[in-house]
Amino acid sequence: MKKFNKLLLLITIFVVLSIQPASAKTVYYDTYNHWAEKDIDFASNTLKVFNGYGDFTFKPENNITRAEFVTILAKTAYRQNKMTEIYTSNMPYNDMSNKHWSYTFVISMYENVKGNKDYSFTDIFPGSNFYPDKKITREEAAALIAVFCKDAIYDNSLNFKDIRQDSKFYDPIKKLYNSGIVSGYNDGTFKGSNNITRAESAALIRRVYNDIKTSDKSKYLTKLEFLPIKGEEMYSYFGNYNYNLADATDKKYIKAKDTLEYVSFGGGGYIFPEDSHLYDLNAIETMASLRSGGYYNVAGTNFYMITFGNYSDAEKSQFANEILANVVARNDLKNSEMMQIFTLASKYNVREDLYMNALKKWDSLTTNDNAKANILFFRYAYYVKSNNKEMLKTLVYNDLKKANNIPSLLVINWDLTAGSEVPDFRNYTFDSYSFSLYKDMTLYRYTLNQAVPIDYNSKVVQLANLLMVEKGSKPSTQGLADFENVFQKYSLNRLYVLNFIGEKERAFVEGLNDYEIIKTFNIYGTNKSVIDDTYTGILKKVKY
Repeated sequence: MKKFNKLLLLITIFVVLSIQPASAKTVYYDTYNHWAEKDIDFASNTLKVFNGYGDFTFKPENNITRAEFVTILAKTAYRQNKMTEIYTSNMPYNDMSNKHWSYTFVISMYENVKGNKDYSFTDIFPGSNFYPDKKITREEAAALIAVFCKDAIYDNSLNFKDIRQDSKFYDPIKKLYNSGIVSGYNDGTFKGSNNITRAESAALIRRVYNDIKTSDKSKYLTKLEFLPIKGEEMYSYFGNYNYNLADATDKKYIKAKDTLEYVSFGGGGYIFPEDSHLYDLNAIETMASLRSGGYYNVAGTNFYMITFGNYSDAEKSQFANEILANVVARNDLKNSEMMQIFTLASKYNVREDLYMNALKKWDSLTTNDNAKANILFFRYAYYVKSNNKEMLKTLVYNDLKKANNIPSLLVINWDLTAGSEVPDFRNYTFDSYSFSLYKDMTLYRYTLNQAVPIDYNSKVVQLANLLMVEKGSKPSTQGLADFENVFQKYSLNRLYVLNFIGEKERAFVEGLNDYEIIKTFNIYGTNKSVIDDTYTGILKKVKY
């Protein structure tokens, strides 16, 4: 029996080791509960730039060589299209040739750093030899990383005892410090000559990856966002229908709508001949006939004609105008139906008076906070599409004056007109902020004028015409506790509009303050990484 059990165990081990799916995750037994466990997992399994050893260890406390660090940094940059692979170079090091395993990565990094205006690869690694197998130092690694990470939200000075302001790498290390990529020791030093470990390298690579990702300005503030409304994802009747009580005309409409829905969602575009009597094989023509015949549900017929019909943009714009006029005349449309109507109408050139009157009608019918907020956002959307920046300035300025009071924001002022007041976006007295704001001030002048030196634990931001200094005691956000989702969407859309009209300084101030507010919300605890990436990317976009 013992022999049988041993044999069974051996067979089981053989089978397990033989089955290695392509997406198998690499797990190291010596990184469990290590401070960098998540970083090592990310670098090994998500980025796939780090390898372990044959005995299933990572050896996190081992030092890493220059060649190894250059390689993992290069692979990370390749994956984000921040660096191209080079195969020939005039790199001057005598000890590097294509016989070394890292040669391609090193010459690629060498050539890429040539584009850096502040220092070259040979400034980081001076001399006639590269020494690829030498352990890399914290300063060398930081200088390499800084080539790819140039945008920091904060602008705090470096206060490491062992880095002077005239140091060769003061500015790049300052950027990395303010981006949260590097940090110092408890004794106030940086220890740039210390070697770094494999675990530290994995942590740096993860931070570099996130920093590069959030520096891609094309990913942030690209569109307005809306809050969900239950039922908006389904095709609607745009009215209250009961087939058993419907007259012949209503039944024609219901059958045509159901057919279009079936073909779109469940029919794969095909109706079986034996089922044809159940459907309207000319559903679009039926909708057009109902429309021309004066059928009351213009919102319904025109919605499906626009969605499924082969009409020109000019015709669709006319149909959309008719929908908006129908909305104004009715009181029976639900929030989900209104969402579908305005999502569609916003794509076309519709009359401003019809669009705004339809929004006002929706506003008068609903008590739903998500719907109220979406009405505010759709009003933004209309003037964004028509490029009416003067009206947008009036709207967003008026909203800013409500100082994040969500109930007040959801009471919309429909009488505003472009130029009804002259917006002063440099007026930062609307509300209390998490940061103290100083107009036309630099950090240098601020420190000279203050009787008490600045608290170096406070975050500092220097914009072109503004200094921001983090307050020790932040304002309460208790009043927003019931409006977390509404506030977050309002924040993103307000920042979108401010960026769209060119008020980038104001967008930064509001964005940083909103970010601090959202960090106190419950939704931040459940969606931290996405929110961090979103606001970091937005703040970089409007700052630089």
